[in-house]
Amino acid sequence: MPASAKPVIIALYPIPDTIPNYDQLLDKYDVLEYQLLTPSDLKADMQKEPYRSAVAIFGSYPGFNPIGGLEEKSLIDALPPNLKVIGLCSAGYDGYDLQHLSSRNIKLCNVPVDKYVAMDVADCALWHVLSGMRKFNSWDRLTRTNRTTTNNSHTFKIRDEVRNDFVKSEEKQEGFAFGHVYHGQPVRRVSGKKCVIYGYGLIGKAVVERMIAIGMDVNVVVRDKSKYQDTNVHFYSSSSPGEVQKATLEANVLVVCLPGGKGTLECINKQTFDNVSSDCVIVNIGRGSCIDTEALKAAVESGKVSHVGLDVFPKEPIIEPYWLDEKDVNSSSNKFYTTSVTPHLGSSTVDTLEFASFTCIDNIMTGIETGKFKNSLHDQ
Repeated sequence: MPASAKPVIIALYPIPDTIPNYDQLLDKYDVLEYQLLTPSDLKADMQKEPYRSAVAIFGSYPGFNPIGGLEEKSLIDALPPNLKVIGLCSAGYDGYDLQHLSSRNIKLCNVPVDKYVAMDVADCALWHVLSGMRKFNSWDRLTRTNRTTTNNSHTFKIRDEVRNDFVKSEEKQEGFAFGHVYHGQPVRRVSGKKCVIYGYGLIGKAVVERMIAIGMDVNVVVRDKSKYQDTNVHFYSSSSPGEVQKATLEANVLVVCLPGGKGTLECINKQTFDNVSSDCVIVNIGRGSCIDTEALKAAVESGKVSHVGLDVFPKEPIIEPYWLDEKDVNSSSNKFYTTSVTPHLGSSTVDTLEFASFTCIDNIMTGIETGKFKNSLHDQ
């Protein structure tokens, strides 16, 4: 690289031009956009100029996930020889070999969740909980799609048709349809019901605040309950099977706010689902790997779980078709389940994108210019 040339930063995704340090970035660095296609393309392209001269990579939220992450050593070895840092906008960093990155003296920096990002994610959890208990999203979708011959919808007809779907003939109802039954499922009041929240980081705390606000009986599973005291919350230690069983016993709602990793892998499993109340609502805004998917399906099939709300998935970015269609899961038992699905956008607001992009660029520039990398995952 010529002495007069600016250091090169590879941007795998667009950098918002509204962030406060955008002009400073362009003044000091050559920012080159690059589209991830395949691992083999990446290996070949990183050996060519101008990419070979890069000192940093801006990964935004997806990072290297579109090509399966950076766990393959040969991929890391193919990165530019003078690369110093990879910046992510997300807090999560699944799919990166930190040890091998360190062997190349490449830092991986993330953007930890702050209280405002946590509130955005908690809002998403609240929507899923209300969708599960009150079926608002299902009613909304049904109202839009069920039109009369004059292209209008009809409040009475929709409620009447829906209450007797997937209901045994001897249990069918007639007369005024109040809207308290959705495809044979009772629509339940939220206040006073038992809610169990797994995880009490910033996101978990924000979810707790929202569940208290809507009148739920809030129970939180944490690593060590002795560290927490809150008169509005019941705490249970995850290290004690007996305490976890007590926490989840007859739970009406379960919200997962846990990070991914070996420590939380499929920690929500058959034992959990066996312990909750019938018609339980399960919401996951943590990581898809936290729930045993096959055990969850079995709980749905048995009618133990009546609603699944997902913002994260075990094989992202793929969303399994099973969760996309509300349907009769067992014609012999006349069971029906509902879902609410969002494509991993719990924190997706303009505010969060700009905050995370600003922080990510700041991590990169500060590290390159001072040698001290903020939010480095290697220093934790």
